[in-house]
Amino acid sequence: MGLNALISIDLKNNRKDNCEIFVEEMQHKEWSLLEEVSNTWVTSFNEGVTREKALQVIQNDILESKTKAQLDTISLAVQLAEKDIVFGEF
Repeated sequence: MGLNALISIDLKNNRKDNCEIFVEEMQHKEWSLLEEVSNTWVTSFNEGVTREKALQVIQNDILESKTKAQLDTISLAVQLAEKDIVFGEF
């Protein structure tokens, strides 16, 4: 079982059209936006991908998408785990 990643991103006060470009870029990079939780993305990595490599990929995906969308500032939190991500309404 590979690593699963969950990131929560605050796009701050960026323009809506720039944020939409960011969303498109992240989806192109095989991230899925959770509908149940605002501004939260998930993806998974193949078995054998190390935590360090996964974090490098995450950083690259975020920075490339941020640059392409011409966003000023974003904040985020990242969680990596081997277990499946649990989400939903409780």
